Amino acid sequence: MIWWRVASIFLPLPLLLLLLLLPSAFALNSDGILLLSFKYSIISDPLSVLDNWNYEDETPCSWIGVTCTQLGNPGTPDMFRVTSLVLPNSHLVGSISPELGSLQHIQRLDLSKNFFNGSLPVTLFNASELKVLSLSNNFISGDLPDELVSGLKSLQFLNVSGNDLAGDIPENLTSLQNLTVISLRSNYFTGNLPAGFNSVEVLDLSSNLLNGTLPLDFGGENLRYLNLSYNKISGKIPVGFVKRVSENSNIDLSFNNLTGPIPDSPALLSQKTEQFAGNSELCGKPLKTLCPIPSTLSTPPNMATSTSSSSPAIAAIPRTFDNGPETNTSGGANGTRNQSQTGLKPGTIAGIVVGDLAGIAVLGLVILYVYHVRKRKSLNSRVVTKQDPDPKAKSAAWSCITIKGEEKSEATSSDSDHDDKNGPVGGLHNPNGEAQKSSVLVTVEGGDQPELELETLLKASAYILGASGPSIVYKAVLEDKTELAVRRIGECRVLKMRDFESQVRAIAKVRHPNLVRVRGFYWGDDEKLVIYDYVSNGSLATTNTRRAGSSPCHLPLETRMKIAKGVARGLAYIHEKKHVHGNIKPSNILLNSDLEPIISDFGLDKLVLGNTIGQKASGSARGYFGSLKSTATREGTHDVLPIGGSPAALPSAGAGSASSPYQAPESLKNLKPNPKWDVYSFGIVLLELLTGRIPSERELVAQWTPGSLTEEKIRILIMVDVVIRAEVEGREDALLACLKLGFSCASFSPQKRPTMKEAFQILDKSSSTSSN
Repeated sequence: MIWWRVASIFLPLPLLLLLLLLPSAFALNSDGILLLSFKYSIISDPLSVLDNWNYEDETPCSWIGVTCTQLGNPGTPDMFRVTSLVLPNSHLVGSISPELGSLQHIQRLDLSKNFFNGSLPVTLFNASELKVLSLSNNFISGDLPDELVSGLKSLQFLNVSGNDLAGDIPENLTSLQNLTVISLRSNYFTGNLPAGFNSVEVLDLSSNLLNGTLPLDFGGENLRYLNLSYNKISGKIPVGFVKRVSENSNIDLSFNNLTGPIPDSPALLSQKTEQFAGNSELCGKPLKTLCPIPSTLSTPPNMATSTSSSSPAIAAIPRTFDNGPETNTSGGANGTRNQSQTGLKPGTIAGIVVGDLAGIAVLGLVILYVYHVRKRKSLNSRVVTKQDPDPKAKSAAWSCITIKGEEKSEATSSDSDHDDKNGPVGGLHNPNGEAQKSSVLVTVEGGDQPELELETLLKASAYILGASGPSIVYKAVLEDKTELAVRRIGECRVLKMRDFESQVRAIAKVRHPNLVRVRGFYWGDDEKLVIYDYVSNGSLATTNTRRAGSSPCHLPLETRMKIAKGVARGLAYIHEKKHVHGNIKPSNILLNSDLEPIISDFGLDKLVLGNTIGQKASGSARGYFGSLKSTATREGTHDVLPIGGSPAALPSAGAGSASSPYQAPESLKNLKPNPKWDVYSFGIVLLELLTGRIPSERELVAQWTPGSLTEEKIRILIMVDVVIRAEVEGREDALLACLKLGFSCASFSPQKRPTMKEAFQILDKSSSTSSN
């Protein structure tokens, strides 16, 4: 220690400290320091796979997941360089560190099946020696940078499937001559499919949003596997699309929008029929769908293109009829063609023309006759006299509503058997202007809206929006273009009109911006209709908040919070007025043009069950309402209970699989409706909005277990819907409060649930915090 005493006399203290730190600073080589930067970018390492990554080591070669190769000069710190980093399925949470691109000699990078999010750093593609890049099954978003092509000239294997990447596939990706395997499956790539994949052997672009057409010459001399299924590729399959592809290759074009005949190419004809499925307008082998046979009245081969736009009868006339004989270019005895070779004789041509005209005339007479017959029948069917004793003449106004062809019906087959696609509503049209004596249309408080008239409603065009059991919802468009929603109640236990009217008026008095407004009702012997304002943007059940199939529609986080607040505000108002909705679910949360939520179906249980509500099957009114769309989009759940179910038929509280997941467990018992039912349903809807899925019973039992701040932020990243994960940064506290609120509302114990007013206040505060 003599040197230390001498140095302490002549050297300043800062320089002495630097000398002391030099040995430890040079203990780890440059690649190790870069890897430690990657380690410190990791938010969570629950399996402790990075615990042995330390500064004290001279090289990172002994670290888990790291492989080194001796490339530098012996005895130098950089003698061993990192050539591989493989940490698949390690449950790592964080972002891809930009420093990884500075590992000059890395050849293999595998971080698949982790929880990495954020975008791909451009510096990652500075690793010019990288051959294998596997980042599949993470939550990486953004696009695929063009720098990938310019920097990774040695790349042979690229797998970024199962992420949230979007944008166009880089055109110059095909210029990577060493690249043999590409998998971009299950992302959100759009645009056209690039051409020129000459070196690629395996190409999987399935489950994206590619929406262009197939290239005229795809290339693919070395191709063995091509999967383009579950995209939106349209148009015909070009004849030369896979002309260079081997017939032993596996090609999957299923579930796109391809049309026309399948080209007669060995590579396509050798495929199975399943690999062309889901293209309804595709025909020809190997499919069993035959292509339409071309018309025999097409232009003859010896016709000029000038006649291609003529009618078949005119097109059959040879040009030589007007222009004289043509020169026989192939040589003949007299240098001209024989008349029998120049076309049909004039008499034959005249016969064809006269025959066509006669056929057209006969066809016109038939059409005219059919028109007059139908018109006479239509007039007879519209005439209704006062003396007609036939009870069938009193058919209900909306029992035979025309289903318009412009919108897809959700009704059962019995509701969609009407052939008239253009006529107005049928059933009660009376040319004398008289309705049934026992029928009446009542307009409740309509504010500044004009009162409805029965004749106006009957003339409206109608579209079926949804159906469940005997209840059908129509969209009615009046002559002045006013749009209304009309609920037809097929079975009603309210027997007196005054009772029905009092129920409707009670519902109409509960007016709020987040509740559907009631405009009136129709009462008839056989029909009961409730008329509402029409909400234009469908329901939450038809707006996919999570990834589904090949056509996702993602709601941003801000919109989801807006919907949750609106529903909470509306329910809080209902409870304030001493009412209970009792059937909150996505199909009953409508969205207007601004995506503001409008709660529908409020008070319908009282209209259906009358005074029997709360007796026996108190929740059975749900069997009358709902949407077929909402049930179809929830696998493994039943959105609608059986109609007319007895207490024995209703499931117990523990049989969650037999009831709607939005239904409070205690509501399955024979109890009076309680506001806590709505709180539970709201909690499930809120959790589904945030996580993109309905929570499992196990998650609801566990509730939200408190943890450290870091642990809770990690849990948020794992739980939140992958499509909004990029929006989480800076909003963790707000999301944490909302997730806790969702679990609290969905507690199995009603006493532990907050009130809707408290829930709204928490959401309002969280929303304000998030925006700030």
